[in-house]
Amino acid sequence: MKFKAGNGEDELVPATEALTLTVTDFQRLLLLGSEINLQPQGEWTLVNMDTIVFTDGATQEFSTTVLGLPVEVRATPVEFTWDFGDGSAPLVTTDAGAGYPDHTLTHVYTTAETVEITLTTSWSGEFQINGTGPWLPVNGTATTVTASDPLRVETAETNLVP
Repeated sequence: MKFKAGNGEDELVPATEALTLTVTDFQRLLLLGSEINLQPQGEWTLVNMDTIVFTDGATQEFSTTVLGLPVEVRATPVEFTWDFGDGSAPLVTTDAGAGYPDHTLTHVYTTAETVEITLTTSWSGEFQINGTGPWLPVNGTATTVTASDPLRVETAETNLVP
């Protein structure tokens, strides 16, 4: 498939050489933000205990049209930034994490408070024209931000009973 080059000249060039998906185009896609999963599940966690966090980490795929040509786009998560809402430094990782017992990402809250966890995911992109040919990289990344429901961080006391 060939079309007129957009560089002001009248030459015809192959679509795969002339068509690019810009980072601006990539950022306009309706990427779904990464879901925040917590363990223990629920609306609360405990002070001085591990709170496990993880997300899916799956690739998202889209079909769109650029310059009248069908284009397939793949978005792959490449970095996750967890902000635990307690003033601690964010956790930046390429690991999507996992649930118990294979968990790899945890956070320990040191004071009782109510927090909101935010997860910023950076996505790299690739595109393929007309469902054939090589997957071509998108230069640059897109980001999504997901926020949790309020999470109560509580203290608990234990009592031994006979």
